[in-house]
Amino acid sequence: MLVLYTIFTKDEMGDIPFFCPADYPYSSHVIRTACQVRAANLLLLWICPAIILLLVTMALIITAIIACCCATKENCCNP
Repeated sequence: MLVLYTIFTKDEMGDIPFFCPADYPYSSHVIRTACQVRAANLLLLWICPAIILLLVTMALIITAIIACCCATKENCCNP
C-alpha cells in the first residue's frame, strides 16, 4: 500500500525536486509550501511504519531472550 501510494504520487509536483530547495524557481510561495507538505507526508508515511516494525522486532527479541533465560534457570520469574 505504501509503495503504491509513493509510486502514484512521486511526480505530482512535476519537476520540482523532492526536498523542495529554496533556490528552485517556484511560481508562487504556495507551491513551495505544498511541496514541503508533500515531502513531509511521504517521509512520515515511511518513518512511522519503520518505527513500529523496529519496536515490534525489539519486543520479540526481548521476549525470546527472557524465554530462553527462563528455560535454563529455575524460578527465573520469581527472584
